[in-house]
Amino acid sequence: MTKHILDGVTVPLVTTMTEDRVPNAGLAEPLLRSMAAANIDNMMLLGSNGEGALLPAEQSTPYAVEAARNWRSVSNGANLFITVFGAGTEIGLRNAHAFMAAEPDALVVAAPLYFGHTEDELADHFASFAQFGVPVIAYNIPRYTGNPITLSLLERLLQMPHIVGMKDSSVSDEYLLGSLALTKDRPDFAVSQGNEKRLGWAMEVGARGVTPGLANIAPKLCMDIVAASRAADWDRVALLQDKLTALTTIHGIRPGLTSMKAALSLLGLSPKTPAAPFRAYEESEQERLRAILAPMLDEIGGTFA
Repeated sequence: MTKHILDGVTVPLVTTMTEDRVPNAGLAEPLLRSMAAANIDNMMLLGSNGEGALLPAEQSTPYAVEAARNWRSVSNGANLFITVFGAGTEIGLRNAHAFMAAEPDALVVAAPLYFGHTEDELADHFASFAQFGVPVIAYNIPRYTGNPITLSLLERLLQMPHIVGMKDSSVSDEYLLGSLALTKDRPDFAVSQGNEKRLGWAMEVGARGVTPGLANIAPKLCMDIVAASRAADWDRVALLQDKLTALTTIHGIRPGLTSMKAALSLLGLSPKTPAAPFRAYEESEQERLRAILAPMLDEIGGTFA
């Protein structure tokens, strides 16, 4: 099968920030080296783990340009994606125009935020990104956008040559199976699964890749799941998946990207500062997180800073 841009592990990288909440790509260097050492396949900047929807373009664009340059200097030809959010199409297009300065290999485009839209309106939104001349990956994350990429809409996106795949973060097994059934005869279109607890299963049923937030912390473990899936070693897949699922317990303290950044700070890979209005973990939360991570360090392949 011809290699697809979404094959393998895509890391939705956190956005490293100074203490005064300014994105700073230089602070990401330890994290980028960790990703390169694991030979991850694709780097995705400014996704939901990267707080892209919270950052103004005047801050996120310089960060993306420098982070892309730094990534290309340490990786072995891995792809670089940039995520585009916006409450409306015009905002999204302006952000995408700015991000093109980073020369992304593809744009990951989310549905508009806040207002609900008809299928025709959403189709128009995704169609408008053809103008950039790079592949577009549709981003299905309805719990944040409120606008799901339904299977009916996906059928329409399949008719748009610039749209080459979808990152599915619906956390719905039924939806993933439906999307894979629609695209099974389209080797030029791939689906990447974002549900961290179901990565092995997603690969088994036909997903071409995975996009787990926990790949920030455990990139090699995620790569090993994909490798075992490709080898159809399902016993090993189950074992590795159990280890990754255990790691999701870090979200039990406070869910989401603040937990991810707090864990990365304990590992010496990233500051814990999140974009406003999120608050960084307090010291008591950090200590609880340290206790959760301590027995998993061998699986992560890291040490406390």
